[in-house]
Amino acid sequence: MSIRKITLFFFSFLFALGASAAKEPKKVGAAKKAVATVLAYRDGKLLRNGTGVYSGAGELLASYSLFLDADSAVAITPDGISRSVQRIIGANDIYDCIKLRTDSDRKQQSLRLATAVAAEGETLYLVTYGAKKSGAVETLKIAAVSKVGGVPYYTFSFSMQDRYLSAPLVNGNGELVALMQPTTPGDTVNSYAVGATLATGLATTSLTYGSEVFRKTDIPVALPASQKEALTTLYLLQGYAYTEKRDRYLLPLDEYRELYPGSYEGSLLRAEYLALADSAFDEARREWNRALKLSDKPDDVHYNISKVYATILSRATGNDEQQQLLDSAIVHITKAVDIKQEPLYIQHKAELLYAKGDYVSSFECYRALSQTNLGGAYVFLAASRCKEALEEWDEAIVYMDSAVNTFGADASVAPYIIHRAMLKQRAKRYREAVVDYNAYATLREGLLNANFYYSREQAEFEAKMYQQAIDDIEMALYLQPDELLYLIEKGRLCYKVKLLDEALSALLRAAEISSDSPDAYYMTARCYMVKGDKAAAKANMQRAKELGHFDADVRLQEIEAMP
Repeated sequence: MSIRKITLFFFSFLFALGASAAKEPKKVGAAKKAVATVLAYRDGKLLRNGTGVYSGAGELLASYSLFLDADSAVAITPDGISRSVQRIIGANDIYDCIKLRTDSDRKQQSLRLATAVAAEGETLYLVTYGAKKSGAVETLKIAAVSKVGGVPYYTFSFSMQDRYLSAPLVNGNGELVALMQPTTPGDTVNSYAVGATLATGLATTSLTYGSEVFRKTDIPVALPASQKEALTTLYLLQGYAYTEKRDRYLLPLDEYRELYPGSYEGSLLRAEYLALADSAFDEARREWNRALKLSDKPDDVHYNISKVYATILSRATGNDEQQQLLDSAIVHITKAVDIKQEPLYIQHKAELLYAKGDYVSSFECYRALSQTNLGGAYVFLAASRCKEALEEWDEAIVYMDSAVNTFGADASVAPYIIHRAMLKQRAKRYREAVVDYNAYATLREGLLNANFYYSREQAEFEAKMYQQAIDDIEMALYLQPDELLYLIEKGRLCYKVKLLDEALSALLRAAEISSDSPDAYYMTARCYMVKGDKAAAKANMQRAKELGHFDADVRLQEIEAMP
């Protein structure tokens, strides 16, 4: 081969690779200062190392896979300065990109983002890390440009090497254009880069903060940029507060308090954690007092304090402790309501007063609540329960009527109807109770249990609807044949309507199931008394007396007087 041909072949080979030994532009050489080597650690041991590039003050772009399982990392720039990675700002595992926040100082250099998309055939410069400004620069020509999700994706006829992963590609002005991507194993022909706008645009939101992409690393994740989103994220993370992974909540909480020192919500959240997790009430009170000083919404602070006391109340065991916590919760919710008649506050106060046993005051709260936007079935039901606790049955029924009337004809009204049926039984409005039981049965057709039939039978018995009562107690026994309560009830009912043989059959079965049931022997004795069997009546009544039946002595005297 001639020298001329060898020379042409050599230059065509270099062009195919896209590499050039020509001296790079001055601004490209300066870009080396913004490239860093990144070291990722786990428990102090080095896991991996790779390349990163600064795109802003304390803003480092690198490979996401570099940080899998890592709990700390540092970035070392060519001037020998090591900067600790503080937070993950955003990540994309599909394109293996991550955006991080590191320590920052005046010496840190960064690259400006290119505003225009590079074109096919354009020359870019691949900058790699090198200590003391000796990083290598490869000159590449773009073989193809495509777009994925609006982000430019570049192809090069260039063999990818591991050390190039996440290395920056800059244009002649030293502006950041793209980041090198991992390639498919075995692909030795092409290499790829994703537009740097993908990495620089990475951010967390309240919805993505706890996503799987962040759970694969233990590097702390930065809160979303806006205060509202950051606060929402904290509320979503509260589930970690009382687990072994509490740092996933406490670290962002500390970050929030540093970013927004004037936010009273940070103090409220800190106080809640101190009280619920550590029972550190003195520290919690200091935070609450701080929140009251910072907030222009003291009602919200008092409401939150009350909720914390109420939560602790559910865990308390001693009566004195429970009473103190309940009183504290009521004091603070009362202050909140006095400041602002917020329906949510009134509802909380009503619930606390009910727990204290102050049913009159609790009812007044629910009645006021029924006139607000929170009025509805639950509020009417709660008001009814207050009246029920006071044994004011007719008023309890009135409020249950209001609860039922908030529904249409769908089955969701069923629990309210059956509760009203039980109230009507207690008010001795038995036939009305049966009507409600029947309505419930229609709504719950095919889903009725033995207890329902027994309850309806009780109302039917008192309403003197004996045939319906017999049908229902039979159905209850069909579903639970050996239930002692149902057998005795059948005996009582059949005794009432003079079906003595049916009564005895049920009662003898009850005594067989439970030999220590005074009611079974008492009712058996009553049946034998009617049948005139003095000996059997006396034996069963004597057994009822031995088992402590209150009426046995009187009935024994009646039996002795039998002929």
